Amino acid sequence: MKKSYRYKIFIVFSFFTLLCGCWDIKEINHQTLPLVIAISMENDEEYKLTVQIPITNNESNLSRIVTEEGNSVSSVLGQIQTNSEKAVNYSQIQLIVIHNNLAKNKQELRRLITFLMNSKVISSRALLAITDDNIEKVLTSINDKLGARASSISDYFNKGVDWAPEISRARIWEAYQSLFSYTKDIAIPIIRSGKDTVLNYEGSAILNNGEFVERITPNESLLINLFQKQTSKGKVENVGSASIVITDSSIQTKTSMRNNKPLVLRDLYIKIDILERKEGMTNIQINKELERLIERRFYNTFEKAQRYNTDIFGFGQYFRSHIPYHELKKWREVFYPKLQVYFQVHVIKE
Repeated sequence: MKKSYRYKIFIVFSFFTLLCGCWDIKEINHQTLPLVIAISMENDEEYKLTVQIPITNNESNLSRIVTEEGNSVSSVLGQIQTNSEKAVNYSQIQLIVIHNNLAKNKQELRRLITFLMNSKVISSRALLAITDDNIEKVLTSINDKLGARASSISDYFNKGVDWAPEISRARIWEAYQSLFSYTKDIAIPIIRSGKDTVLNYEGSAILNNGEFVERITPNESLLINLFQKQTSKGKVENVGSASIVITDSSIQTKTSMRNNKPLVLRDLYIKIDILERKEGMTNIQINKELERLIERRFYNTFEKAQRYNTDIFGFGQYFRSHIPYHELKKWREVFYPKLQVYFQVHVIKE
């Protein structure tokens, strides 16, 4: 009897112990989970943050735009938490939009990327974008068209290979890595608020060790995605005499060093369907026109990249086994200007 009594007492106390562990949990309905945040600098001194905050109730899912200013990003995030009627949980942030005036300031941009990477409240997997637009206008466009369904904003950058292969994508951790890379720069998408759509894609900003050095077009962004082993499937091209859609693509790369100069041989293989053509145009003529178009686009982009000393195609990554590490640190200054690339496109009609 005594053993049975003691066992029952143990079970009761164990139950109360488990209850105690739940007292400090914040209920999900006592939190708000913003999904998009935009950041700019005001008068080169203060940070302005605009956050889209969902308002969830039993009847509908709404959201509102909240803007605060302060002398640091962390202090403004804290102000928004303090002034909100619910606990603000930033862990679900999916997109961070950075205004051009901050992105063009190398020191501030590096500081911001480092803060976001080291932040305990924002996921390093959140996407980054840059805009010339007023940040409140961008978030208002998202808010008006998506409301509390802004979780679908990530779909804009991840439509899948068949829909928008030219859109670049950059996450916080990738931008942070690029701050210290000797051989690879990063492309961050440039967006603005859309008139009828949520956002308009305007190309990419190229960051070289955290410095915004040049802009490239959506077509040039497609080339970068392609060289980074992403497909161009779904891309529609107009070659003047015909309209085609790319159904598949692959790329082959060979690298070598000749007389201490890096050399790259690249072959791009593309399969296409012809959507429409001018009368009398043969498949061979259309294939040749497309090959010349893509090759010309690559060489123009590569020439501009070498002029700005930015390795936007990541060619330096292929020479890690060719060049000793202590010399690889000089990739951009010594080797990249001497880099020769032979690029050839092969088009096949399915």
